[in-house]
Amino acid sequence: MCVAGTRWVQTELLAKYPKADLRVYAVWFNMFPGDARSKWPPSLLTDRRVVHRWDEGKLVGMSYGGHANEIRAQLSPGSSWNGDILWDAYLFYGADAKWDESPTNLIHWGRTIAAGRETLRQDFARLFGPSAK
Repeated sequence: MCVAGTRWVQTELLAKYPKADLRVYAVWFNMFPGDARSKWPPSLLTDRRVVHRWDEGKLVGMSYGGHANEIRAQLSPGSSWNGDILWDAYLFYGADAKWDESPTNLIHWGRTIAAGRETLRQDFARLFGPSAK
């Protein structure tokens, strides 16, 4: 996640839906020169529902990158992606998602977070109702 997109998720979604029954898995890895685990700012996503993971091998991004054609239909309007590693992205799953061979019930995904944020905001409202703030 980029810094701006991450801040937006914290302030415009998580803070405004404090009672939403959800989990956020933030997976971080190096993509640019200068990216490093030691430079990751932990103050970006502070909500108790967020689980942070560092993926040194970029395995999560490569896995989604390898399956991008299978999930392209759920790509948020305004988003685009082409590459081997999915990064600076969100994947929004419904409550009945199953994580067996591959995840199911993907509602939408976006890359970048900024490009897909209006769809993400609408998905939150549809799934969790009006925001608290």
